[in-house]
Amino acid sequence: MTPNILIVGNICKDIIYSAAAYPGEDQKVKALAKEIRIGGNAGNIVQVLSQLQGCFVDCCVKLGSCEFSAHVRDTLHKDHVRVVGVVEDGMDIPESVVIHSEDTSSRTCLHYRGNCHDLTCLEVIFAVQDFVNYQWIHLEHRRNGLEVLELARKIKSSHPEVLLSIDIEKVRDGFKEMLGTVDYPIVSKEVCKELGYKDCQEALTGLSQHCSRALIVTWGEKGAGMWLKKGVTGLNLAGTKCYTTSENSIHCPAYLVKDIVDSIGAGDTFTAGFIHRQCQEVEDKELPGSLEAACRLAAVKLEHLGMRIS
Repeated sequence: MTPNILIVGNICKDIIYSAAAYPGEDQKVKALAKEIRIGGNAGNIVQVLSQLQGCFVDCCVKLGSCEFSAHVRDTLHKDHVRVVGVVEDGMDIPESVVIHSEDTSSRTCLHYRGNCHDLTCLEVIFAVQDFVNYQWIHLEHRRNGLEVLELARKIKSSHPEVLLSIDIEKVRDGFKEMLGTVDYPIVSKEVCKELGYKDCQEALTGLSQHCSRALIVTWGEKGAGMWLKKGVTGLNLAGTKCYTTSENSIHCPAYLVKDIVDSIGAGDTFTAGFIHRQCQEVEDKELPGSLEAACRLAAVKLEHLGMRIS
């Protein structure tokens, strides 16, 4: 049966300027190009999933009545993504102004939320109504971290069979409790460094004590690691780049990218790749293949401009 995936989170308007090099303070430089695209974690993830065969994708986000919100709905509809979002009249969709340096491939982001508030637990429940239709639900640990934690707990208590993952890109309220609530928390390198961890394995060892099933830590150019409560015995490492780093963890090196074209959304592409691979009726013993698939897809994204990577 084709799996149904629900992505809950944030969509924003990305305004991207490309420059030869990142400007210094008080310096005026010429933009080489300008692009406006659908962004935000949820926006990026659903765009990638829509290009991968073998799944149906729903998206629960907050949209306004502005012209760009209409563009989001129309674009995702064409991509066969069903929007089950919350619409607020007069709400401005959040914007991110991104400066992309062609010299270093870095991207510097200035984010403006305007009058858009994060989805509450009740808003998501009211919009989605029935979570039983989904095999996998992915959340974002937003500024209202306790609201997201409440939503995760309600989903797992009423539908324990649904697999639940979450992106954690900042340390927010309910962080440690969230690690133990969802099946697959995905924690960024930035969060780990903020907590004092020096590398991926150290972060896996330290944070896993709060996790109930698994933990994924992404480390950029160093790849990604995964901790499993039941241990790594029986995992199928054959044919993958993954290797064991302890009796409970594995690591997958990043794929080599010669020329980075666009790094915006690479982390979201990793998340989409992992979710998609795990939803293809893959047994837990194939988790190394899912981790590698996520790393490989993120590398493909780095070689493409925008989120069209198929």
